[in-house]
Amino acid sequence: MNVSPRTYGYLLRISISFFMSLLMSFAMLVLNLGFVENFMALWFKSFSVAFALAVVISSLVFPFVTVLLSKVVRVCDEPAELCEAPEGC
Repeated sequence: MNVSPRTYGYLLRISISFFMSLLMSFAMLVLNLGFVENFMALWFKSFSVAFALAVVISSLVFPFVTVLLSKVVRVCDEPAELCEAPEGC
């Protein structure tokens, strides 16, 4: 399937949000309650809320983090030892 870079960014954020929410809601539920009788129902409810929040939060935070990270690091297509250091480093 071919998608545009913009669509790829959305799909990436949604996918990461899905798996992070799934694993984090499971871990936090096990740590806080253990494996109780209605664990699956509680996990589904916890995951649903976590996923909805994760998608919204990642959409809001991603542009800010991208700008901040671009000020801290420089992306190089070549291996690090072949990349020339920018002026003033």
